[in-house]
Amino acid sequence: MKGCRIGKTNFCFSGKKLLNTAVAGLMLAAVSGVQAQLTTGDKYLGNIHQGSDSPFFSRYWNHVTPENAGKWKVVESRRDDFDWSGLDSAYHFAQSHGYPFKQHTFVWRSQEPGWLEGLSQAYQRAELAEFMSAYCRRYPKTAQIDVVNEPLSAPPTYRNALGGNGSSGWDWAVNAFRMARQYCPDAQLLLNEYGIINDDRKRGQYMQLIDVLKSRGLIDGIGIQAHTFNLVGYSVSTLRRNLDVLATAGLPIYVTEWDIDADDQAQLQEYRAKFPVVWEHGGVRGMTLWGYVVGATWRDNTGLMYRDGRERPALQWLRDYFSGGHAIVVRARGASGGESISLKVDNVSIATWILSTGMQSYTASTAVTGDITLHFGNDGSGRDVQVDYIQVNGQILQAEDQSINTGLYTNGRCGGGSNSEWLHCNGHIGFGEITAGDGPSGSSGGGAARRQSDDSVP
Repeated sequence: MKGCRIGKTNFCFSGKKLLNTAVAGLMLAAVSGVQAQLTTGDKYLGNIHQGSDSPFFSRYWNHVTPENAGKWKVVESRRDDFDWSGLDSAYHFAQSHGYPFKQHTFVWRSQEPGWLEGLSQAYQRAELAEFMSAYCRRYPKTAQIDVVNEPLSAPPTYRNALGGNGSSGWDWAVNAFRMARQYCPDAQLLLNEYGIINDDRKRGQYMQLIDVLKSRGLIDGIGIQAHTFNLVGYSVSTLRRNLDVLATAGLPIYVTEWDIDADDQAQLQEYRAKFPVVWEHGGVRGMTLWGYVVGATWRDNTGLMYRDGRERPALQWLRDYFSGGHAIVVRARGASGGESISLKVDNVSIATWILSTGMQSYTASTAVTGDITLHFGNDGSGRDVQVDYIQVNGQILQAEDQSINTGLYTNGRCGGGSNSEWLHCNGHIGFGEITAGDGPSGSSGGGAARRQSDDSVP
């Protein structure tokens, strides 16, 4: 990002020109009275454009991707009969608001034109070149392009026309990127694939392709889909580990197609637990949510806002998060069930939970800053609390690393101690301080450096 200005009116794209953004959107917000985007910093938070949802778009998002309008089968369902209407709408919306625009996608088996079948390989390659060149002439200010979508999961049927596996094992993808670079030299060229953020094996295969493209100077960023089936049921440590490995490629990571299919409370919990981990990762330069209007998303229950503008709890939480709020996850259990714990920040009560006997994650958000304490408040026969860790804005602080524990039973009495996951008596564990920055500081035991979980009972 060297040499790039980072501020509220610009986005920086590594290795590409500086693009003015947000200015028109902020002007529109001022005129219409609607809230401006959730974030206007150096990372974008985008969404798909479907036409009908554009009146609310500028309240939240600042980067545009067409959901289906840019796919080859949609643009050219009949040979040489191009329908640009959907792309025109999304592209002109982005341009008029000053938002970067990403084309999705050039090469993808699942939505390639049926008429390609039966053509010679020479004609198949020529037809792809025609599609790319026509697109790039029509939309010259495209900021990013998903050149190949799902190369591992859905490679094109016509890949032999692009060189097949070849000597690199990925010649067809290499040649697709070379064509895109030729016709759209000013756009960032990206890959896009699902299953990367949660599957170590698939991530390894993806890295091999990335290395092939990177060695030829053809790839500008790594796209990873994050649909509900890549997120729900997977731990934050899994997500973080795969992001860490991807970042070793030295390319910006763009988390694409994010959605959570769940009822209000489950969706809220998933957002609280996992969105900060991804958004705050140092390698991630932007995120795109895959729809937000209830009833207009590709999967039921992934929407965040009703058509009349009412927000589901997860979207309310996102607003709080970007307005300076802090996402907090507490992982704990009770020895007998029924134990009550309370989270406080600067001695302000943020949330209270009744524990079960199994380790569970309990989530909250707050804009309050100050000392973080977790209190056990209904000690009794058989009642004890085990605290695994708390997580603040994606940063994990292990309970056993903290030097303040006033609820520990030691030397035959309640009175406290240190460095234990257990609260046997009414008391609290201190976890340091939430500051106005990205996460907690001054942790009393340096717990941020220790991320492994220990759910064992002593």
